[in-house]
Amino acid sequence: MTPASAPAVPLIELLGLAHPPVAITFGTEPATSSDRSLPAQPAGCCFWEPAQRQPLDTRAADHANCSTGSYTHGLIDMATAASGADTATLISSGWITPADFGLVAHLPFRPTSIRYEPLTDATSPDVVLVRLSPSSLMTLQGACPDLRLATRPQCQIIPLAYSGQIAVSPGCAVSRARTGLPAQEMTCALPSASLPAVIDRLRQAVAADQAATGYAATDRRRFAALD
Repeated sequence: MTPASAPAVPLIELLGLAHPPVAITFGTEPATSSDRSLPAQPAGCCFWEPAQRQPLDTRAADHANCSTGSYTHGLIDMATAASGADTATLISSGWITPADFGLVAHLPFRPTSIRYEPLTDATSPDVVLVRLSPSSLMTLQGACPDLRLATRPQCQIIPLAYSGQIAVSPGCAVSRARTGLPAQEMTCALPSASLPAVIDRLRQAVAADQAATGYAATDRRRFAALD
């Protein structure tokens, strides 16, 4: 296990994750894999779930079916994203306004490759993606009350985390439809560099929750149950 992947186990244990964390690394060189058998996907967020099990080396073309996602990941500029037929559909439906689209977070550079892989396999990731339940969000918010709840689109949590923010998304209708993300789950992106500090704060928050839960459970037994 590399120093970068070491936080995987405590993240899973402290947050009670049902799925392994995913590492995202932005490259400045062409993708290392020459295998172009990667099947086309409707959006970059569709790589998140399979990357829990295997590394995926992607390029701009692998994200090109979603103009919004390509923009958030720095692969195209705003003018190109705004001119996409898919963007026009989202705007005409009222899902997002042109003004709100202009406020969507995006990477400040154009990566030549984006690698998605299990955090346990990563060596130097930029962002770590986790899938949260309401309970695990409670724990994370208790540890990191300054986390940011991001609006649509869901994928903007990636550039937000790259900028140093812990970003949580309740999901967005487009991404949920494309990925099949369960209704009881949401996504969170963490800056890789902040993981040691986050884990320390999680340990404190979990200990505090356990103490408070013990008190509350004992207190509850003093009262009669209501039918």
